[in-house]
Amino acid sequence: MDALGKLVTDLRGMLAELGEPGEGPNDLLPGGGVDDPEIRRSMADRRLRQAIRRAAGHTAYYRLWFEQHGLDPAGIGLDQLSQVATTPKSALRGAGPAFVSDVSEPVLMAQTTGTTGTPAIVWFSRYELELAAVLSAISYLMVGDTREHHVGLSCISSRATVGLVTAQRALTMVGAGFIAQGLVDPGIALDRLAAPLHLPGKLPYVSDLYTVPSYLGALVQRAERDGWQAKDFGLRRVMTGAEILTDALRERVRETFGVPVSDVYGMTELVPTTGMVCSKQHLHLAVEQAHFEILDVDADTPVAAGEVGELVATPYTPYRETTLLVRYRTGDLVRRLPDEPYGCELAALPATSRIVGRASHYGGGPTDRDILEVLQAVREVPLPTRYALTGDPKKPDLHVVAPRRGGTLGRIEELATERALPVAEIVLVDTADELPEPCRVRADLYEHSFESSPSGDPR
Repeated sequence: MDALGKLVTDLRGMLAELGEPGEGPNDLLPGGGVDDPEIRRSMADRRLRQAIRRAAGHTAYYRLWFEQHGLDPAGIGLDQLSQVATTPKSALRGAGPAFVSDVSEPVLMAQTTGTTGTPAIVWFSRYELELAAVLSAISYLMVGDTREHHVGLSCISSRATVGLVTAQRALTMVGAGFIAQGLVDPGIALDRLAAPLHLPGKLPYVSDLYTVPSYLGALVQRAERDGWQAKDFGLRRVMTGAEILTDALRERVRETFGVPVSDVYGMTELVPTTGMVCSKQHLHLAVEQAHFEILDVDADTPVAAGEVGELVATPYTPYRETTLLVRYRTGDLVRRLPDEPYGCELAALPATSRIVGRASHYGGGPTDRDILEVLQAVREVPLPTRYALTGDPKKPDLHVVAPRRGGTLGRIEELATERALPVAEIVLVDTADELPEPCRVRADLYEHSFESSPSGDPR
């Protein structure tokens, strides 16, 4: 760990002395420098075998599973992995301690947000937290171009414990500033973004915003309503994750804040493993840190190229040592890409489509991304977007929170037809309470504050 920490220090020194990195900074990221398929496969097989042996030897859940099924964990590698059943999210939710290694030293409990059900509990060791921070710091330096003079504002839930701890520690290593704002009233966050900092050695305003797409939508909605413009802020980029970022919302962020939006993939259960979305909108996964599969939602079988499947992950040792998972069903849906060159800046890393939705919402019809791309392109539909589906899963009725006046329904129907969205009927409702079932988004993890945004002219 000391060596990894020193790597961050050395990188900072190198960048200060030699200037910005040239071509190929992604080679320094996990897996970025290995493009030989045979070498990748050999490394994956070895790491997978080690991860399975540790899980079976040190956790109650997998020890019992292998005993009951009469399988020798030492004999399971890439070619035998299909013999091991996938681990449903419900198992981790219901028996979290059974996944904790009995030779680990847990120090931090983190919970998932629970937007799709009971939160899952994941324990981390000091080593895992430090490793996650170091890897994030390297990514900030080499991919995010984060430097000492930058200041980041975090608008994610305080319940996202491990994410907050990692970001704070990583930016500290980089030397950048960090503000933990939380999911407060959007007006307060906009005021913070527009307020001069007056800090020595830092830019005049917050430069980097870290948040989730639903809250980003709320910020855009408030900024549009109150007349904020890009010149009112000093942002250089927005980074989002944990939910679907649509092209429509990305464009509205550019209009409002005048900056690009980076889309990353990560979840509490897989920390520090992450994924990055490239310029061609592929999701590239850190296969150096975990083994990924794309399986049928209802069966432990791979899907074909072009089909939608559930992302299944087995984190490797030494990246995970406390809560150990084998073939964990993430609940996230992706579309498998054809086995051909990706033609992008991250082509050396295996890729899928961007996240298209949640397995619990999918019935073979429209995906969450399909629906959100249509709804968020219609400006009259309020952000964050709220909807629900009923009827035939393959061609359901779509219920949307949106004004029933001014031709909103017609614009949604027109765009849905243009994009061949497979829905039977579109029904508008006035409030989320009128939806046939709850539509939970992470922006709902609202945090009250004694601070209030001023009324009238926000500037």
